[in-house]
Amino acid sequence: MEIKLLTSNQFKINNFDIIRLIAALQVAIEHTITHLNLKDSLSPIFNVLSYIPGVPIFFFISGFLISKSYENNTNIKDYIVNRALRIYPALIFCVAISVIAVYLTGYLGEKEFSFSHFILWIGTQTTFLQFYNPEFMRDFGVGVINGSLWTIAVELQFYIMIPILYYIFGFSKSNNHHNRNLLFLISIFLIFFMIECTFDNIYKDYILFKIFEVTFIPWIWMFLVGVFFQKNFDIIYKFLSGKLIYILPSYIIIAYYTRHYLGWHIGNDINPILYILLTILIFSMAYSYSTFSQKILKRNDISYGIYIYHMPIVNIFIYYGYTQEILSVVTVIFLTISIALASWFLIEKPAIRLKKHTLIESKEKKLFGFELKFNNHLY
Repeated sequence: MEIKLLTSNQFKINNFDIIRLIAALQVAIEHTITHLNLKDSLSPIFNVLSYIPGVPIFFFISGFLISKSYENNTNIKDYIVNRALRIYPALIFCVAISVIAVYLTGYLGEKEFSFSHFILWIGTQTTFLQFYNPEFMRDFGVGVINGSLWTIAVELQFYIMIPILYYIFGFSKSNNHHNRNLLFLISIFLIFFMIECTFDNIYKDYILFKIFEVTFIPWIWMFLVGVFFQKNFDIIYKFLSGKLIYILPSYIIIAYYTRHYLGWHIGNDINPILYILLTILIFSMAYSYSTFSQKILKRNDISYGIYIYHMPIVNIFIYYGYTQEILSVVTVIFLTISIALASWFLIEKPAIRLKKHTLIESKEKKLFGFELKFNNHLY
């Protein structure tokens, strides 16, 4: 029991909050620079940020933490409630203020659309079809009020797949087959990812291919790599924890060389080998100086807010013509962080308090005689 509790504490005390913050800022800053037409003038910043692609990082962390959360409490009702409490309160608020902001610009008054189409749009944005974009919104900003939300739909599919995969492949059982099964699944879904990367430029305007791109199929291999790291935590922790000082420069050197001399991609379509190296970096970052995030952020996690709020702000700036100005980028990021902070303290944090705690956490609190405070609020 003592060894298991030690391992559990090692798992929970990490820097994932600050890593998610970095990943969210990468996405927000990169999108802002790109859509405000400052990619050339701010290319040094853009190039540095590209080495830490936010979406692949989110998918890895999600697989790592969600799988552990499910193992700690396999009650499907609790699992669904916990996931919904983390995703939907802020998402619904984001959609609401986005619609209000667009209305206040006067844009909607210039467009003809039926009430049913408007309700359909709101319904898709606040449920699980965030990739839907109506025709009447295609002239506002970049043409999609919040294109970043496509990953919410993918994440929700990951959440659905976890209980299914655990049931079919017996990942919860104590056996030696989960690594073999996980590697098999990763290999199969990696093929679909390579198909997506290879044919994106050719078929990106075809509706079936667009639907394929917003399913879990081409992306879940990244998520499953996170599951693999979680299932082999003790071994990987032994080799990677505390090694950030060596792994970070190694990753930068390899990523720079392979990107500039071999032409490997490093965004959402990241080269699979680079992705594995990135996950090694992220794991080492999470478990090196592992109390750093707690000391800096005090368990406050605004990464989700930054991710979902930045694009509506960018679109409003585009609508009013505030582009090609560095001050606009700074203002967008400042407003994004401000709204994310308000969302965290007023919406997300109160919702998180309603989540069901796992049996393991309750036991630990009693055994140690005081309340253990862990991060990982996103999950």
